[in-house]
Amino acid sequence: MNILIAGASGLVGKELVRSLSLTGKHKIRILTRSRAEYDKELSFPVEVFEWEPTKGYIDPKAIDDVDIVINLAGAGIADKRWSEARKKLIIDSRVMATKVLLNEIKRTGRTPKKFINASAIGLYGSTGELDIDENSASGSDFLAETCIAWENALLKEDIEGMSSYILRLGLVLSSKGGALAKMLPAFKLGIAGKIASGSQYMSWIHIDDLVKQFEHIINNDCKDKIYNAVAPKAASNTQFTKTLGKVLKRPTMIPLPEVAAKVILGELSVLVTQGQKVIPRNFLDLDFPFKHPNLEDALRDLLKSELKGEKIFHVYQWINRTPEEIFDFFSDEKNLELITPESLEFKVVRKSTEAIEQDTFIDYKIKIHGIPCKWKTHISDFQKNITFVDEQMIGPYKNWKHRHNFIPLNGGTLIEDYIEYKVPLGAIGNLITGSFIRKDITKIFSYRQKVIARTFS
Repeated sequence: MNILIAGASGLVGKELVRSLSLTGKHKIRILTRSRAEYDKELSFPVEVFEWEPTKGYIDPKAIDDVDIVINLAGAGIADKRWSEARKKLIIDSRVMATKVLLNEIKRTGRTPKKFINASAIGLYGSTGELDIDENSASGSDFLAETCIAWENALLKEDIEGMSSYILRLGLVLSSKGGALAKMLPAFKLGIAGKIASGSQYMSWIHIDDLVKQFEHIINNDCKDKIYNAVAPKAASNTQFTKTLGKVLKRPTMIPLPEVAAKVILGELSVLVTQGQKVIPRNFLDLDFPFKHPNLEDALRDLLKSELKGEKIFHVYQWINRTPEEIFDFFSDEKNLELITPESLEFKVVRKSTEAIEQDTFIDYKIKIHGIPCKWKTHISDFQKNITFVDEQMIGPYKNWKHRHNFIPLNGGTLIEDYIEYKVPLGAIGNLITGSFIRKDITKIFSYRQKVIARTFS
């Protein structure tokens, strides 16, 4: 199918693009405010179209022959304190994005089979210990007002031949960002605890299950229009706090009083001091196969690298060349020098075999922030045109394992870099240098991807 995604740069959008692309079954289109920025680092084989929903503009070609529209667009709820201007932007960005898409569908007469709009369980307001499902009444606070306006922008339009669906998202748990990433520093330092009374419910969902819920709606004829996109069992803030502390093996004895949350966050504090006990009734009626229905299991899955003291760096890049061409490029060690920033003065000193192959050892010299460093790697896995793995034997990291995968996709190659690494001195090392190292790796791979894109353009 041809699938158009608005809001693809967010946490959920990125995972949805990844999952849908890797099936190899769909053609994905992206709406972005800056095509030039998106084209710099093309992670997946997608078509990119520009739009500016606040001005009512969308590239007229974006809707051509589209089967599915997925709208995730909207200003971040928790990105900034809620001034009156910010609240207006939060509502307008969602409503306008939805209306621009619908107006273009009506204008062109190019009607998709399905339009799937995101919303949020904030629609129900603060509901205490009541069990809430898709038939429950809406609330009357700002979050509820936002969600009602967002949903009505779609549901009040009746376009012949198009089915409309709403997924009301709960707290999305991911190892790649979002709320969990913001919680982790305090929990890892042992300075976290319940918020306010701790009795407010947190209706959460593992991001993998959320992506599969979107895919379920895409691939099936579903009778209901509204779906609560949450796990089957919500947790109170106290339960969530204790469970995360248990998984990380850290104490959770320092509470955040409600008055302090209000001082720190202002009106935004309702996101952490109030909640809903939401049940995904319509997904349960569909016998949706939740992979992570249990909170502790979900957190252990998301934090498995953290629990081993490891960090993960994981990026993709799609190139319109065959795996054979790309693999040959990486098999020449001189090209490793080409794709590394000049400031690192990266040089191959020697390798143990004439060509890179299984059990080749390679010695490099490199400068990290001007400090000379020796690096020796072992090619521990080598499958021509498919994958190879280099593992650090001598170097600046406690551990470093880098898997390069070359995946045939849409007539080109998806290069997948998956790195597991540990910094010296464990938790102390992570605390002192972790963020700097992450920024360095990100910059190196950004440079690397630009050179690779330019080389094979």
